Amino acid sequence: MKYTFGEFVKDIRECDEITQAELAKRMRVSRQFIHAVEKDKANVSLEMAIKIANALGYPYEAFVEICLNDMLRKSGIKKVVHLETKAA
Repeated sequence: MKYTFGEFVKDIRECDEITQAELAKRMRVSRQFIHAVEKDKANVSLEMAIKIANALGYPYEAFVEICLNDMLRKSGIKKVVHLETKAA
């Protein structure tokens, strides 16, 4: 999987016709931070991935999974994480 977290966020944001400025406003961060995330120049925590998902109005699971896999790939670890929903 060569899809980075930044590419994923950018694709979702553009598909929903949300500007970087609007996403930044929803998250209470700078537009420059959103730009850095989309260009893979910002270190994104899992907490921030969840915050981005919430600001875009999506369930957080896909964002966390892609973020984790991107972290692993950037660290040179050749493993892939798949999140499963636990039945109640």
